[in-house]
Amino acid sequence: MIPDNIDINALARDLEDDAVAMGTAMREQYPAMEEELSRIAEDAADGEFGTLGYVVLDNTPAVTADLRDIAQELVNTTSFDTVAVRSPGSGAVVSDIHTRASLEAAQQEMLGTPDYVEGASLLVRDVTTSPLASIDWAQMALVGGVGLAIVIVIALIFARRQPMETHVN
Repeated sequence: MIPDNIDINALARDLEDDAVAMGTAMREQYPAMEEELSRIAEDAADGEFGTLGYVVLDNTPAVTADLRDIAQELVNTTSFDTVAVRSPGSGAVVSDIHTRASLEAAQQEMLGTPDYVEGASLLVRDVTTSPLASIDWAQMALVGGVGLAIVIVIALIFARRQPMETHVN
């Protein structure tokens, strides 16, 4: 759920300007952060990551799971493939193009650093170098299904070859 104090439309407009949306207090406390995060977003778009929108909130919502809802809504309403939302106590990342597994692995390191700029850089690096990102899950499901079908056919063949035993008392 999106908290009442979060204006998704304002965040979306701010993201579309320079790929970064920051709370007023964070912008005042760290005046260079927006430019640094914007540069990381540009590098991500120029590389293999895709488009990245980065939101820095002044406060952590009472329910930290709301950060994921905010990120999801911004992915849905902006032109970004991936949106990361950071707050002083947590964060979340949602993407239309990266696997949940690669995001979860990268998000852990991103959240492990209190430096938001370094965390953003780690997120981009970890997602683009993750072996989980290159797995074609549809192909894996197809191979698994074919393998299962082969096992079933072999089991049926062996079951029919077994002579039926009758017990006479």
